[in-house]
Amino acid sequence: MGIVPLSYERYSMVRAGIVAEFNPFHTGHRYIIDYAENKLHADSVVIALGHEFTQRGGIAIIDRYTRAKCAIDAGADLVVGMPVIASCASAEIFAECGVCLLHECGCNKIVCGYEGAESTPDTMARDQVPYDSTLIGKIAEILIEEPFLYKQILKDNLRAGKNFPKARELALAEYFSTNAISTVSGFEKLVSNPNNILAIEYQKAIIRHGFDMELIPVRRQGRGYNDCTNDGDFVSASFIRHAIDEGDFSRIEKHLTPYSYQALKDAYDKKLLLADDDLSLPLHLALLSNHNADDSEKPGNASPAQNKKNHRYSKYLDVSDDLSDRITNLLPQYTGFESFTDLIRNKSLTASRIRRSLIHILIGITYDDLESLRASEPVPYLWILSASRTGFSMLGDIRKKSSAPLFMSVNEDEKGDGSLFHLDMSALELVRALRINKSRMMIPNEYQRKVCT
Repeated sequence: MGIVPLSYERYSMVRAGIVAEFNPFHTGHRYIIDYAENKLHADSVVIALGHEFTQRGGIAIIDRYTRAKCAIDAGADLVVGMPVIASCASAEIFAECGVCLLHECGCNKIVCGYEGAESTPDTMARDQVPYDSTLIGKIAEILIEEPFLYKQILKDNLRAGKNFPKARELALAEYFSTNAISTVSGFEKLVSNPNNILAIEYQKAIIRHGFDMELIPVRRQGRGYNDCTNDGDFVSASFIRHAIDEGDFSRIEKHLTPYSYQALKDAYDKKLLLADDDLSLPLHLALLSNHNADDSEKPGNASPAQNKKNHRYSKYLDVSDDLSDRITNLLPQYTGFESFTDLIRNKSLTASRIRRSLIHILIGITYDDLESLRASEPVPYLWILSASRTGFSMLGDIRKKSSAPLFMSVNEDEKGDGSLFHLDMSALELVRALRINKSRMMIPNEYQRKVCT
């Protein structure tokens, strides 16, 4: 993404941006859009939307065009698609690409969900970790600058066998405590919660690129990330996916917007919804293909020493030599995507890291592809997924001021970086094939698809 900041005329109006997956779109997401419109008085709201594969390392339950339409129906004005390589990458890459996309669309504020309370007089008294923009800024600066003491503590934690997220969490807490920078109660919660990690990464991206953008965290309503309980007005996306998997739409109707509910119900009836284990067969084939590609011997006959030397999967993004060896050695025990993730997992490898790595192998995302993303200035393209009337009226100005190609259909001439575009197309075709196989329905490909408005 190596960007030289654009010389935008700064909008006197507020153009709010949101980086999201909407997997699926629910009332908590509508709350964030409403907050941007009603509390920030945003003149327009732009969404940088995740691809068909998610940042936690899985597959989205429903296609990204439907999720984009759900956002427009709920009040957003423009939805731009995130390249698949960033969509299923680490929080840092996911957040940085999202921020760059929103900057290219002229956003001057980024609104994000946050596990805590905004630092306002009416919320600071609540029994929650408060949001403090100065503290978030300091955390972001430490992570960018990596002072010697912080790096030393981080290395010590990694040597002790901690996985990287836990090692970083503990290193930040100790560094801030040692330097008396913060006395916020619950600091470790602040830097360990998934939504808060993304908030910090958004701030890092803003600082690193010198963008004139303000981060606005909004306290998450209802249940926390991955919480599968139902005892309030808002629930997590995990709860909704779990209920849909059981076919129980009665438990979730009030937690979905009418448009989202109907879209999910129709897709469920047509067997168009996907779950992570739907990836089991194609992933197995991809792993076997890579396993045997450089072997002159019959499958399974390579010795452990040969396997370690080959590191068959190490070219793929996020796959270390150690992880490659574990995949190779445990492949004969493969029974499915979820179970294989559990089989590979150890104290130094998080489930999310493993899941993302397996997705990268499946799609074919390599370290070279990450370099292509970083070399794009500032993003490879602006793929518009859906827009309101206001959103359509913004496109001419965005196209004029952005250096990135903008398109709504793959039939348009200019689509930006070839390799990253082809990765996107490969991922879309894979997901299309999965839905065709599951539903036995004809589904248009990207060249046949009508522009989603």
